[in-house]
Amino acid sequence: EFAPSEISPEAILDFKSPLNIGILDQAVNAFYSGNQDLQPILVQFKQHPQAWTRVDTILDKSQSPYCKMLGLSILDDTIKYNWGRLPPQHRKGIRQFIVALIIKLSSSKELLKKNATFVMKLNVVLVQILKKEWPHNWPNFIPELVNSSKTSPSLCTNNMQILKLLSEEVFDYSSGQMTQIKMQEMKRSLNKQFALIFKLCEFILKNSKDAMLISVTLNTLQRFLKWIPVGYIFETKLVESLALQFFKEQQFQNATLQCLADIGSIETKGKREYTNKILSMFKAVIGQVSKLMQRGMDVNKVYRNGNQNVCTFIRQLALFITGTLKTHLRAIEAGGADCQKALLASLQYLLMISAVDDMVIWKICLEYWNALVEDLYTSERVSPGSGKLMLGASINHRSDRLQGYSQILSRLRIVMIAKMPRPEEVLIMEDENGQIVRETMKDTDAITLYKSMRDGLVYLTHLDPQDTQTTMVMKLRRQVDGTEWSWNNLNTLCWAIGSISGALEEQHEKTFLVRVIKDLLGMCEMKKGKDHKAVIASNIMYVVGQYPRFLRMHWKFLKTVVNKLFEFMHERFPGVQDMSCDTFLKIAKSCRRKFVQLQDDEDMPFIREIIERLPSTIQDLDQSQMHTFYEAVGHIIRAETDLQNNQNLLTRLMNLPNQTWAQIITGANRNLQSLHDIGTVKTAINVLRTNNRVASALEHLYFVQLGRIYLEMLQVYKSYSGFVSNEIKNKGSAATATVIVRYMRAVKKETLNLIKAFVIASKPQQHEMIFKKLLPALLDPVLDDYKRNVAPARDAEVLLLIAALVENIGRPMAEVVPRILDSTFQCTLNMIKSNFHDFPEVRRNFFRMIKAINSRCFGALLKLKPADFKLVMDSIMWAINHIDRTIADIGLKTLVDMLEHFQSAGAGSKAAAIFYKTYYVLILKEILKVLSDTFHKHSFPLHAKIMQKLFIAVQSNAIHVPLWSSGRFQNNVDYVQKALMNLLGNSFKSRISEKQAHAFVGKVFNSTKSERDFKRHLRDFLIQLKEFSTNTEELYLEEKQKQRDDQKADQKARRRAVPGLIKPE
Repeated sequence: EFAPSEISPEAILDFKSPLNIGILDQAVNAFYSGNQDLQPILVQFKQHPQAWTRVDTILDKSQSPYCKMLGLSILDDTIKYNWGRLPPQHRKGIRQFIVALIIKLSSSKELLKKNATFVMKLNVVLVQILKKEWPHNWPNFIPELVNSSKTSPSLCTNNMQILKLLSEEVFDYSSGQMTQIKMQEMKRSLNKQFALIFKLCEFILKNSKDAMLISVTLNTLQRFLKWIPVGYIFETKLVESLALQFFKEQQFQNATLQCLADIGSIETKGKREYTNKILSMFKAVIGQVSKLMQRGMDVNKVYRNGNQNVCTFIRQLALFITGTLKTHLRAIEAGGADCQKALLASLQYLLMISAVDDMVIWKICLEYWNALVEDLYTSERVSPGSGKLMLGASINHRSDRLQGYSQILSRLRIVMIAKMPRPEEVLIMEDENGQIVRETMKDTDAITLYKSMRDGLVYLTHLDPQDTQTTMVMKLRRQVDGTEWSWNNLNTLCWAIGSISGALEEQHEKTFLVRVIKDLLGMCEMKKGKDHKAVIASNIMYVVGQYPRFLRMHWKFLKTVVNKLFEFMHERFPGVQDMSCDTFLKIAKSCRRKFVQLQDDEDMPFIREIIERLPSTIQDLDQSQMHTFYEAVGHIIRAETDLQNNQNLLTRLMNLPNQTWAQIITGANRNLQSLHDIGTVKTAINVLRTNNRVASALEHLYFVQLGRIYLEMLQVYKSYSGFVSNEIKNKGSAATATVIVRYMRAVKKETLNLIKAFVIASKPQQHEMIFKKLLPALLDPVLDDYKRNVAPARDAEVLLLIAALVENIGRPMAEVVPRILDSTFQCTLNMIKSNFHDFPEVRRNFFRMIKAINSRCFGALLKLKPADFKLVMDSIMWAINHIDRTIADIGLKTLVDMLEHFQSAGAGSKAAAIFYKTYYVLILKEILKVLSDTFHKHSFPLHAKIMQKLFIAVQSNAIHVPLWSSGRFQNNVDYVQKALMNLLGNSFKSRISEKQAHAFVGKVFNSTKSERDFKRHLRDFLIQLKEFSTNTEELYLEEKQKQRDDQKADQKARRRAVPGLIKPE
């Protein structure tokens, strides 16, 4: 390690003298040995504008691998960000230097192996140069590369690596890295010159004996297969060479299989000669696999004990089988006896591979199995003659095609059941120590996998309901008699049973489910030990929760199940009470009408019995479980259509909470200090949380209960506000961490959330009542408290409640907007304007409030004094610059709404004229700033929308006053274009030329009528900037999201047509 004093910074940073490579080597080595004091010197060296001039010396003479990597990093940055500013002769010199260095280090196997990492980095740098220079300044690159490959096997090996990198850059990673014109140009050039590359690959595969060269060529070829014209694949001997020659060679097997998998996934588009090659390839590969994998082989054991090559082979074989069958299944089915034999053999192999205990491999297999059963379902569901559904008919009436798969599908059902993951409703799990515990966090991967496997089992059930039921009942019988008993076996079986809800015909579902539940209930009684009972109980609850249709059709069974859930609510084994309450909530939502109807042989609706038994039912539940129980009963009460009965049931349900609340208020009336008792505060929290859960279930029907506690609730709110404020004033911000203050603030938040929930759920006919009766009583305690309180004591929920009131009540709220702004605006700005971090919830809700007022009470903003309106605009401008995505997007959406308000006001609007005159250029400047800021890439669609609206406003003469205050301009368009040019010049002078800026302005103004073209020109402009030359995926989020939304809509429509895929409510 070298001390900083031994290394002269001047010797490194003096760019007027030749570089002393020895000193730089010492500095870099010392830094990598732990001397962090040298970091500023090396950073300064790397960032120096002339650093690129030192690269040739570093790469040619440095003895330090770290120093060489520093040189390549400098060169990489120069190519990415400053290449266009270098003189042509310097660009050519760098190009030639890199090529010569690569040739030198690739001249022999030994040299290439020794410098493998360095050469690979050189290859990456060369490809970066190609992205700038090829093809326009380097048209002969491909011919030169191909010709040089003939000089030595080692150079040819590295050239193949370069071609692989180039293919990946152009076809895999180019989106967002280059302008669309550049991408298309490079793709055309690569396609045009591919014949030379292909001949080189052919020559190597046919003549070379160098194993390394052949492996690299196969890997490179695999990258080409995704984009080259298919004639190179199917009109040459390539397929035969791969399938019949290289696949048989163990050392090339995996690389060859990867190529064959890609070929198998290529659409032949009806060309028979291409399809025949696919069929021959498929038969040849499966024939060779049959020599490697015997029927009955334990592939899971082989995979578990095998080396990396074995594991890769199994994974690649799964990809080959699934890819080929997914693309060419019908052709293989129609290809004759040999093809059908190979097809069934391949599916047997896929079943064997499906048993492998590897999630990646299982997902590969599962994707194909789901595609196969969906295809079989689609082809079987309609009889060609009658147009009627054939599913559910006996096996004898099924098509020959489906019967051909019957054995495969039967085995697949067993595999699917055995591998079923835990659904999110199941809260009880077996931990790594084999103990039954309550889950501590959601396993999102397992939940996603469960949904996918559920779809597969639903299709399998439709294809053969009888076999599905027989398989499940047989496996359940083995659980009952103990021959296959284990927690895991019972769990996966019950999760599979629950997953096929809705897929069976109603009568079959009844018979099947009655048997399943009876067996499970019998096991629950028979098995000893709390662990066993907890596992069985969780499975009973999960299964019954999945079959609401059955429960709705069979009242006595529904009542029995609910009573069983009430029994489980007294079982204190971890997770059982939670799951029983959650299952009761799920059943209450899906079967609520049954609970309020008078059933046969019943004296009263079951809901009355539930409420009467409520105190004893919930006595062993904790508070959060009680809240879930109350919410469930609230959903049931909501189903009572008679308003009087509805309110009577609600009164009876809330009897216990209301009694507790009355005791709190009575105590406060006797002695106000009783409200400050810690036990009283905690009790108030629980009462209000119970009300919140009931309100969320009852929605607008909650109004009577709200009326009972509303005024008293606000008095408690006011009392706690005063206490909290005084505590913070006396003890400082540390008071906010005390238990009593935290609990009192929780009461305030629950109060605000309760009112907000009712306002959001209210019906239009209730809005007048809210405005005239609830709002006046609310304003004084809430708004005055907010304004008066010290900053740490202000509750963000106040702002969210105001936003909800404005959004739902709308225009009438305009008369109280001045009062709202007076109480909230300035004091909130003072809290959040000093930085982007303090009071995150307050700042988010503040901007939500501004957005709501702007959207629903815009007229109230126009009546503000200019200074006050400027504060609003300043806050919006501040929001759009915020690093918090949510706040930035709220600010941008508020600005969009405001522009649309002024646009709808018309050209004659005096307010619009003043607004545009005052704020047009400011908005343009701020949007341009965040548009070019990498922190705000995610908001690109909104930036583009605002800019487009601004330009359209001047183009359409919607602004009838001149926007400029001095100077001479033809019109507003001329002024805005020149203002934009000035903004670009001031902001990006070092990044784009005046010519580029002028072209950009012309393009965006000429494309305002096309949203797509407008965004394309904006993206190309941003990609030209240094900050956006890497990772620009977020500029395309909107298009990708629309594509995903369209796909989801199509998928949802298809799923609705298949009973069981969309779970019944």
